[in-house]
Amino acid sequence: MKTIRVLEYKYTGKFLNWAISAWTGLFNWNTPRYSHSEIWWPDEFGKFFNSTGIVGECFTSTMRGDYNGTVIRPARSVIKYAGRWDYFEIEVDDPKFKSAECWARIAAKRNKGYDKPAVMSFFLPIRFGSSSKDICSETAYSFLLQCGVFEVAKIPSPRRLAKWLMKLGYCRQCFS
Repeated sequence: MKTIRVLEYKYTGKFLNWAISAWTGLFNWNTPRYSHSEIWWPDEFGKFFNSTGIVGECFTSTMRGDYNGTVIRPARSVIKYAGRWDYFEIEVDDPKFKSAECWARIAAKRNKGYDKPAVMSFFLPIRFGSSSKDICSETAYSFLLQCGVFEVAKIPSPRRLAKWLMKLGYCRQCFS
């Protein structure tokens, strides 16, 4: 079994975080105020932390800085302020993880950019934007779909993704 973590970024007061959290909160009452999602897998030794700090890699779609779209980057460059993140820890079968990781690396290599219009898809029955682009929670959900955590393809917001994980019995955790 392989342990992975679904990271959820907490609303921090910055305008973009507030806007995403507020918009998705309209359709997901009583959910944590999240504005971004990432998948975090451990290093080759199965560790999330070692003597140098945070290790492993994160997979998402983002429009931050030099990164635009589907990316894999070192976890230490993502989790700069651990107190701003919550996470769900999930055990997946090794073969499913390896397949999902391979799929993620291909998706990152084929990156077509971040899909801003897809945010409208959070509450409508149709998908806006480009089918070749993703948003953060869609990327995380697709990875979990590859791992067998979910069975049906959907387009969640960061808040809805957390809600669905809690319904499946995964506990939300904070960095201590």
